[in-house]
Amino acid sequence: MTERLRWDEDLTKVRSGRSIFRSPLRLSLAIGAVVMAIGALLPWAEGMVGFQPKRFGGFDGAADGLIMATLALVLFLFARNREFLYAPDGGRRYAPMLIGLACVALWVLGRQSALQAIAGWENDDGHGSIVIGYWIAGIGVAIVAVVGSYATLRHHEGQTSDPVALVRLPQRTDVVPLASAAGAIIVGIAGANLALAVFPPAAVSAPLLFLVGIGLVAGWYIGRALGRLLARLLT
Repeated sequence: MTERLRWDEDLTKVRSGRSIFRSPLRLSLAIGAVVMAIGALLPWAEGMVGFQPKRFGGFDGAADGLIMATLALVLFLFARNREFLYAPDGGRRYAPMLIGLACVALWVLGRQSALQAIAGWENDDGHGSIVIGYWIAGIGVAIVAVVGSYATLRHHEGQTSDPVALVRLPQRTDVVPLASAAGAIIVGIAGANLALAVFPPAAVSAPLLFLVGIGLVAGWYIGRALGRLLARLLT
């Protein structure tokens, strides 16, 4: 009897661990997160100044790739935990879409940073170009943005809107989580701009992560407070 129970437990663990492979939505998000993380770790631009090779990656400059790799880890954890892709309401429902869109913004900013690095090499009579690592990151970003947005906007079990509709429009109950997420993004971006304005590019990575982290937390609470106030005004 004991051996039978152990066998049942092992079978349950295996099924639980492999459940992500039976969900195309979760598997797609996980694949996109992994591809984005790989691209964030690879060089984004390469060139030469004289006989000296030059390289610019996601961890250089404003560390856009480092932030993308961190968000990729968060999205991978979302894929492992089905609550974020199947939550009917609340902040967990909108988190995949908002993080996916934030990754798109980081990817675009990363291109600008890479082009600035190339321009610096050209000013020193060198040359350079965007390389495949940047485009690999872009493929991952596109996947997580599309899958995250679809996971958020599609109809979920347990919601009260039209069960036939393919997508669900925001409702009054979404004011608080949307305001919280918007506040986190706005204040987080403000923290990033502050770090970029105060610290030199060579030493901006650590202060950037710190100020962005503080901004995300502070912005979340500020947005939540404003969202609750707006929700009360709408009732």
